[in-house]
Order: sequence, then C-alpha cells, then structure tokens
Amino acid sequence: MAVDRKQFIHVIDTGLKANADYTKFYINYKLNDAVKQKVLNYSNMDWDKRTRIAKAKATLIEEKNKQVETSLDFTENTSLNNLAELYFENMYRDTPWANELKGVYKLYCLEGIGKKKIKDIRKIHIDALRRSMETKGHSKQTENGCSPRTIKKVLHQIIRPILEYAMDNKVLSSIPDIKVPAQTRQKKTVSNAGVKLAALYRAISELYSDDGFYRALFLFALYGRRWNEIRTLKWSDIDFLSGTYTIRAENNKINDDQTYELAAPIRVALQEIKDTKRGLVFKSPVTGKKLYSPKKQLAHVREKAKIPQLTMHYFRHILVSAMGEAGTATTVLSASLGHTNLHTVNNFYLSANHTKASSVANTAIEKITHES
Repeated sequence: MAVDRKQFIHVIDTGLKANADYTKFYINYKLNDAVKQKVLNYSNMDWDKRTRIAKAKATLIEEKNKQVETSLDFTENTSLNNLAELYFENMYRDTPWANELKGVYKLYCLEGIGKKKIKDIRKIHIDALRRSMETKGHSKQTENGCSPRTIKKVLHQIIRPILEYAMDNKVLSSIPDIKVPAQTRQKKTVSNAGVKLAALYRAISELYSDDGFYRALFLFALYGRRWNEIRTLKWSDIDFLSGTYTIRAENNKINDDQTYELAAPIRVALQEIKDTKRGLVFKSPVTGKKLYSPKKQLAHVREKAKIPQLTMHYFRHILVSAMGEAGTATTVLSASLGHTNLHTVNNFYLSANHTKASSVANTAIEKITHES
C-alpha cells in the first residue's frame, strides 16, 4: 500500500517526518541508490510527544545501521558518493572530526566527482577537482581559492582514503596517483615568531590581568590548543592536583584522549574564574552554552600585540615558528600540539606521551615569552 506522505508535515530530522499530532512517523532515506521507507505508528502507545520523537529517531538509526550491515557489498560501479557514505559509516565514529570531513566532502565532492563510478575516476578528475578548489571555494573567505590546507584535506584525508577502502575490499586493483603539488604543501611560517609570541603573551596578560576567563582562553591558544579544543573543555577535564588537563577523544582529530601538562600561567588564570566549576569552562556568559569565536576580545589582542593577521588558529602558526626558531625538537612540538601524523610525532606520539611533550614545550614557551 502506498504511503500518504502528505500527512507527514513536521520535519524531525533528515529522513524523518511526523504527522500533525506526532503519533505517526515516516522514515525515508536513500542507500546505494535504493529508497528505503517505513511508517511508524505510535498512536496506541501511552507515550508523550517527546518520547515518541525519541523512539522514532532511535528507530531511524537502527534501520540505517541494519541496512548498512546488509549492504556492505559494493562494486566498481558504485558511485563515489555511495562509497563515501559507507566509508564514513563504517570507519568513523560520530565525532566532530568525522562530521567535519563529511561536511567538507559535501561541499567539494558531492556534486562533481562524487557522482562518478569509482572505476571511472582517473587522475585527470582528481586534478580537475584540485584546480577548481584553487580557483574558487564555497565561502566569501575562499572566493579566490581554497587554502592549501583545505585542498590537502580533500585529496589526502578524504578522497584517497575512500578509494583505498575500495582497494582494501578487493573492489579496485589500483587508484589514481593523488598528489598535492609542492607549492600547496608549504607550511605557513612566521618571521620573528619569538618576538610575536612574547608580544602576544604580554598583550594577553595586560589586557586581561583582571579577567581570568579570557586570559585563560587566549593562553590556551598561545600554548597550542585548537579553538574547538578550548571551547569544549570542561572543568572535569582539568586535574589541578596533578597539573594536567585532557582533551577528550570526541573533541580532537585523532579520536583518542590526549592529556597535557597544565602550564602555570593558565592554571593561575583558571583559578581566578568565578564559576561553579561545573560543565564547560568557557561557556557563553549569555546562554551558558558553548562559546562562539570571541571576535571582540580577539580584536583587542590583535591590536595590542600589533599582529593584524591574528586568528585563533594563527596562534599555532606563531607557536610552531617560534619554537622552531628556539630549536625545539619536531617530535616534542608535534606531540605537544596534538598532531595526528605518526611519522612526525614518532616516539612521543606512539606512546601517547602528550603530557611529557607538552611539559618540554611549556618550558620552552616560558623561556621565549619572558626573554624576547
């Protein structure tokens, strides 16, 4: 019997709608070019609206997982889009990093190369994707071309692993040679980085001498933490007794807990924050939820330190260059920053010794910021 889809007027989630009184739900999604649909009838259940919605969402997830388990087989005629869906479903947990990769794939691959059968993808198609990204992106900031970092992410962290997944499953015998031209691999270096790092430290200390909240926030950035790691940090992640803090697996790029030494200046700033010391450390003073980019406060730091190109991520560029100037070992620096490259991090990363590495790095930062 055909489903009367017009009665399902409330959109609950992707692939899930409800009728007027939320007693019936319509599941509809696509997997491997096949449409899957199902109607859930909870009209005889003694559940409130919230429970019915929760049950419907759970059923949708179960249905998708069941379909994936029975649709693991794919062929060389499978499109890259469908293979990508299987790849992300089977190889990644539902983490911010995984969701970021999925979002990037949707932006740059879904409507172009993603529609091709995997057997038909050649180097010329990879090169065309790269050239298009070099010319124009999908935002105002990238209207003149994507950054080398984004291009590398698409080619090396998304396209290549997906195609290698097909090889591992004996569907493809080979894949195109996917390379990023030398000019796109150049890392952003900062001249006089030690001087800039010291200027940043002074600016943060002076601007927020009486504000532990923003002093701690920007010091975390100065000591190498990514913005997402800062904004998701909880008080329960900080161990003042042992002098460490942990970036949880779901909030970093390697899906594994990373524990770092808590630098003394950050510890002092954190202890000055007037807070219940529960939940998020840097929650919005307005909503009490995750804080968005502190644009106004960052602008003050940018002006005070006289670093016009400063962003939350540019802190890391300055730190990397400054510590490179100071002769800090690459393995120590990489592990202290939470990098994912096993070859670069070497023994520090292989033993998950972010704590030891960050201790060495913190000593170097202390020396740079107080001598420059």
